[in-house]
Amino acid sequence: MKKAKSLFSLIMAASLLSALSPANVYAREKIEQVSLSFSLDNSTWTELDVECGDSVYEVRSVDLFPEGTKNSSHPYAVVVLDAQEDYYFTSIKGKYFSLEGEGATFQEAARSNSNSTMTLAVRLKDLGEGELLSPENLTWTDTGIATWDGVLGAGSYSVRIRRDGQAVTSSSAPTTEATVYNFSTKITKPGNYTFQVKANGRFRKTKSSDWETSPVLAVDEAKLAYIMEHAATDGGVPGQWMEDSIGAWYQYTTGEIPKSQWREIDGAWYYFNELGYRLTDQWVDRYYVGSSGKMLVNTTTPDGYFVDENGAWAPK
Repeated sequence: MKKAKSLFSLIMAASLLSALSPANVYAREKIEQVSLSFSLDNSTWTELDVECGDSVYEVRSVDLFPEGTKNSSHPYAVVVLDAQEDYYFTSIKGKYFSLEGEGATFQEAARSNSNSTMTLAVRLKDLGEGELLSPENLTWTDTGIATWDGVLGAGSYSVRIRRDGQAVTSSSAPTTEATVYNFSTKITKPGNYTFQVKANGRFRKTKSSDWETSPVLAVDEAKLAYIMEHAATDGGVPGQWMEDSIGAWYQYTTGEIPKSQWREIDGAWYYFNELGYRLTDQWVDRYYVGSSGKMLVNTTTPDGYFVDENGAWAPK
């Protein structure tokens, strides 16, 4: 979810989890080399496919980190491999691995489970080459809020507003991770307003989409007075927290309420149940949300388990 500060910490966490499997105790054959081929699924822009060059080992799991690490903005992946029961891995050095596709280069590796499991970190220098589709269904609300549909593979969106075909401001286009932007404070005169939005890729080599232009929002004096009366003080606030006797939820300015999913809000991750309420003081898969609903990171949970800088349970 967040940038990882250390590949080594992820390698060790994954290898320790792997060590929970029983070890083979009889004679086995060496795996002389590990060959892997990497490719991004461009239909989703999020799933990394990893193919093995030999049938004596197989991929157990692939975790993709598109934002890179503290020391590098290149995306990377952590791959866990399992050897067939009659085989074992013999090395963790870079020359032991043959890597192809997406500019894959070796970073770190660790063995566990009597060398039957390999955990490998791979930097992916060319991941995400291609161009994003343009956003669709651009719409205005009656209070000057812009909305659009999300684009697969987008890490953020650039937005700008125009009045009668001319830029309203000379400043650079702001960006947002949400699919909504409040332009109400920029609508200060009567005129025909449009907004434009383009999708920016989450990967370094992904080309941004073309700018897409919204329908016209016609603003006369009466409409201007209405918008100014309802204008937000912050042109970029995507929504607000709400609460009732049952719990708290988050509602975007579009009216959307996240349900049965994680959402990052103001730099912290929260999980919302099927009714849209924020969960607190419990585990959600391998992640723990505290009393405020925020996912805990790089700390020990109240029941004594360590979660790493990505929030995942990582036994020491």
